[in-house]
Amino acid sequence: MKPDYKLTTILLVVLGILDLVAIPFMIAANHHTKGTPPVPAIIVVGVIAVATLISARGVARGLRWAFWVAMTARIIDALSNFLGLTNHPTPFTTVGGGVGLVLSIAAIVLLVLVNPRRAARRAAAASAASAPSAPSGASR
Repeated sequence: MKPDYKLTTILLVVLGILDLVAIPFMIAANHHTKGTPPVPAIIVVGVIAVATLISARGVARGLRWAFWVAMTARIIDALSNFLGLTNHPTPFTTVGGGVGLVLSIAAIVLLVLVNPRRAARRAAAASAASAPSAPSGASR
């Protein structure tokens, strides 16, 4: 695991596990309360959880595809958590939606900061800035 990506990877794993843990509570809320999460939303949360866990492994290795998958999953999950927070069918979905939203936003920020493409641009700019320049008025 690359040291720069350690915190991001840990956060993605935690978010993926939290999403998986939330599914039984969403199913229970679906059967017992009004204003419940619809079945397609529950399926999307499951897919997002698996995609997040898979992308966490790629983020740990610094793979570009993993950053795109993780970013997409976190944006969709942030929207889902926002809906869970505002709709609040149960206390668990309200608290879970709030925690999930805050952690998803943190993960998005970390993914933007440690994106390999952005790191490559910073490295190129640093090497260009440190390269010795040719004298401006030199002639042979």
